[in-house]
Amino acid sequence: MNKKTLRTILLILIIPLIAEVFFFNFRFWESLFFRKVTDYKVTRDAGAIVISDINAPVKNIRIDSSGSITGTSPVHVKLLLSDEANTDLELSVTEVVPSIAESNYIRIYPDGNVREITIAFDVNEVPDASGIDVKLNETRPFCIHVFRAVFIAVIAALILLFWPGSKVYQIPLFGRDRNNIYILLALSAIVCLWMLIVYAFNYDTTNFYRAGHVEAIYTYQSESFLKGHVWLDFTPPKYLSEMANPYDYNARLELARQTGESFKLDFAFFDGKYYSYYGIVPTLIFYVPFVALTGLHLNNSVPVLLMGVVFILFSFMLVYRLLNRCCPKVSLGIYFLLVLVFLFGTEAFYCAQTPHVYSVAFISAIMFTAIALYFWITASDKHFEDNKMPLSKSRLLIGAMAMGLAIGSRPVFGLYALLAFPLFYSEIRERLFFSKKGIVNTMCIVVPLLVIGAALLYYNKIRFGSFFDFGNTYNLSEMDLKNRHPGIRRLWLGIFEYLFQPMKISGRFPYVESIYDYQNRSTDYMGYMFFDPVYGGYFALCPVCLCVVFIRKFRKQLSEMKMYWTCVVSLVFAAILLFMDIEMTGITLRYQMDFGMFIVLTAVLILTVLIRKAEDSSYKNAFKFALIALIVLTGITVFANLMIMLADSKQWALVSTNPKLYYSIKYLIFAQR
Repeated sequence: MNKKTLRTILLILIIPLIAEVFFFNFRFWESLFFRKVTDYKVTRDAGAIVISDINAPVKNIRIDSSGSITGTSPVHVKLLLSDEANTDLELSVTEVVPSIAESNYIRIYPDGNVREITIAFDVNEVPDASGIDVKLNETRPFCIHVFRAVFIAVIAALILLFWPGSKVYQIPLFGRDRNNIYILLALSAIVCLWMLIVYAFNYDTTNFYRAGHVEAIYTYQSESFLKGHVWLDFTPPKYLSEMANPYDYNARLELARQTGESFKLDFAFFDGKYYSYYGIVPTLIFYVPFVALTGLHLNNSVPVLLMGVVFILFSFMLVYRLLNRCCPKVSLGIYFLLVLVFLFGTEAFYCAQTPHVYSVAFISAIMFTAIALYFWITASDKHFEDNKMPLSKSRLLIGAMAMGLAIGSRPVFGLYALLAFPLFYSEIRERLFFSKKGIVNTMCIVVPLLVIGAALLYYNKIRFGSFFDFGNTYNLSEMDLKNRHPGIRRLWLGIFEYLFQPMKISGRFPYVESIYDYQNRSTDYMGYMFFDPVYGGYFALCPVCLCVVFIRKFRKQLSEMKMYWTCVVSLVFAAILLFMDIEMTGITLRYQMDFGMFIVLTAVLILTVLIRKAEDSSYKNAFKFALIALIVLTGITVFANLMIMLADSKQWALVSTNPKLYYSIKYLIFAQR
């Protein structure tokens, strides 16, 4: 082991130790110098504790709830402070979590001596405060957390690994068998991250299944298939069939209130029956076999987890093959960075953070699209190197089958199938497609798409009476999709929100807030616009993908790689999907996944050109500057996409589904209260 490696290992071990002792225990060291306060009066009533006659500087308050409060649920606390400058100053609401010792200490910042402190509890959480003890200016405990130390060690290792001067940028990606071990380790790390996030956000959906909730609609669809019909086994309320427009949300709500009969939100209603308009492919692959074998409801987090792992695997393989074709001299470090760009630029990690019914369709479509692109690109690898080599017909076939399954998961992904034209543009010009000598190649792509497409169209016919009706307009959602009209004003607003809306950063954990939520509509648009919690536009969450603006500048280099028209068509199709999402649905974060892969595929190719151009530049520091920019922007992209998983305004947020984990993260990593 050389000295540099030994020094790196020592740094990875020392940094967490220093962070634990000094940074994360800063409040302990600080509290050693607090002047003890013991002479004061404590008065308790039903939901509050009043500390009076203090007349001394107060730095912290210890709330000991162990005698009367147990469990992992937080107890919310509101403080009113009277000091030299204020009377009954109301401070921010905070919380005490009985199982987390650090949360029992509240650091306050009064102006001069404190006269009185009122500690008010939520009466639903603490009906009687008589068993709660309070103390002032207490020395906080010195706490060492192994998990936190390991986490900091991992972060330190990643920083050292991707630091501009790291050896990982000197190791060529191709031509070294040892690199397979490094790639396997990186792949395993990302897979573990995916699995941990899905596990953290997983929740028991049994109650949703029993209640007839949309969360279990794939299972209901499977049960219907096994009984030999396509409608769902729920009887809609009579008023839906009697309504002039059953897709009017407010009118439905009023009738539900009057009759006492609820309707199924997000179910498709057509001709007096309920249907599922969700893509059929996940149902056939996961839910039908599971229901047939067990008779139970399959938790949606299971297919999300499994398909996410496959997506990560093919993302590694896809970027590897792209670099092998376009930039064979690239380093291992650049490869890792571009894989991260691709993984997070697709927004796929949103599915891991929200492993519910909507994410099943998205991760399925994204996974199959990544598989299809990989096999289509590798089908022409040998022909790219030597024009005499034929295209791989098996890879063309597998790619087309995967693309057909992507369409069957989410029909709008049919646009990704059209990437076959720019991907094989050179081969089409060489008459390797759509000609007598290219008939087999053509059939390898066309036949699977036609067969799967025909099956999907027939499924539409037996459900909704039309081959081309996928049923989304029959959805009993919060908006009437059947009678929705396009609007230019809505379009440009949606473009800004989907692409350029900055993130909203606050000074309160978890530090990221939704731009819009179910109660707040911060827009002057005087019409109906559906909003889900949104945390920023695509380029705010994935700033590294802004490099797509250089597409014209690098036309020559992209053309040499035979990828220019692929990039152009990808951006055009991204715009089409963006417009469709704005006009047909509204503003919701998950729909960024519709067009995200189009953008990030272009971004990876342009970044490859930028890096190659910087390496070949006569300017000495060009590569260094380009590398630093790539590292920083990739880091921001990864961090932003991971941080939004802690946001407490999202559907089934972590603070609601797993409060113990949420507050453990808060007091372990982010908060030094």
